Amino acid sequence: MKGYSKIIILGIGWVVFGLSSEAQKKPLNLEETRNLALEFNKSLKISALQKVEAEAQRKEAFTNYLPSIDGNGSASLIPTLDNIELPGFQLPTGPEEGAAASDAYFPGIALQTENLSILQAGVTAQQAIYAGGQVRLGNKMAKTGVEISEQAYQLQEAQVILNTDEAYWQLAAMNETVKLAEKYVQMLDSLEDQLNDMYELRLIPKSEKLRVTVQKNEAELNLLKARNGYRIMQMNLCRIIGLPLNTQIDITEEVNPNPTLPNMSDSKEKALAGRQELKILDGQAQISDYQKKMVNAEFLPQLGAQVAYQYNQYGDLYQDGMVTLGASLSIPIFHWGEKKHRKSAAQARIQQAQLNLHDTQELVQLEVQQVMIQLQEEYESILWAQKNKQEAQESLEETQASYDVGLNTTTDLLNAQASWQNAYSKEIEALTNFQVLKTRYQKALGLL
Repeated sequence: MKGYSKIIILGIGWVVFGLSSEAQKKPLNLEETRNLALEFNKSLKISALQKVEAEAQRKEAFTNYLPSIDGNGSASLIPTLDNIELPGFQLPTGPEEGAAASDAYFPGIALQTENLSILQAGVTAQQAIYAGGQVRLGNKMAKTGVEISEQAYQLQEAQVILNTDEAYWQLAAMNETVKLAEKYVQMLDSLEDQLNDMYELRLIPKSEKLRVTVQKNEAELNLLKARNGYRIMQMNLCRIIGLPLNTQIDITEEVNPNPTLPNMSDSKEKALAGRQELKILDGQAQISDYQKKMVNAEFLPQLGAQVAYQYNQYGDLYQDGMVTLGASLSIPIFHWGEKKHRKSAAQARIQQAQLNLHDTQELVQLEVQQVMIQLQEEYESILWAQKNKQEAQESLEETQASYDVGLNTTTDLLNAQASWQNAYSKEIEALTNFQVLKTRYQKALGLL
């Protein structure tokens, strides 16, 4: 009874484990997988923060159009200062030295300066009237920086989508490979059972039966490798979309057995207009041009104005408030060729940015051409693989029928089965590669 109890407990445990494993399966289509990856990706989050930073810098640059208002204040205490007393005396009759004393008498004065406190406070408003265009150029550069950060975010987003699609379709392909391997093992298992019966009836030699057994063992090993590969690819997709690595993902989409080529007319022109890398480089070239203009602006006259109010209080002795108005003008006169050298450096940066842009444009056109060729080749590979699969299926059916009536050998049947599996495998590979290439083509055009 104890033995039966253990068996029952173990059986219940396996059932519960199976149910929990089934409950953990997460069905995902391609769109959901992309969204999870975009939400989780850390590089994309960094790029989003860079967008926030660029927007804050743009707002900061705009504040230079507005007046700046600053306040100041101070408080002092002089604890060692004594009261100041001046004694009385007869005022002289004149300012010259040795003048006789007059009848006027100065009674003296006593100032309460002991523990004297001094309070000072003020507020100043300054406004740049003319800065040679530096404020305007600074705002243009900040605005271009925002546009660059947006393109950088879109570029990172496109890369995340491409990586996700690759992982998704690789998992889908491996899932089909596992199914194909299971079907192949079942096919060999059925043939092995048939040959076992024939061997027991002494209709075939043992070597004939063992030939099938060896083939089945190899197929079972390949099935094990396919299942392990599926698990690894499943973990890789979980890593990309931010799920625990032990999550069981159920791919809900399958490769399309009847794909169509996208319309690839004007692909290079679309790429030149849509690629984020080119927009980033174009923005950097604009910033380099603004920097050169900024050098000119720094060497133009600078005019500003200010309004200030200052309040002073010296204990109980004295207090006052005063408003002042002012203007300042700065005119660069001679700086030992600094402007010329800085303009030369700025011009060199402009040329570098333009050369980099032109070089990248050529690389983009080359990349688009390569992807177009790969798409066309993979499409032809699909047609070839499907034709080959159909012929392999017909060959297998004919070989099986001939084998059943004794016209073909076991080796012929095994070869036909292996060709059938290989043909199906080639079709799965071609269809999967085509799906990934379609995403890569969209990325090459800047459409993701």
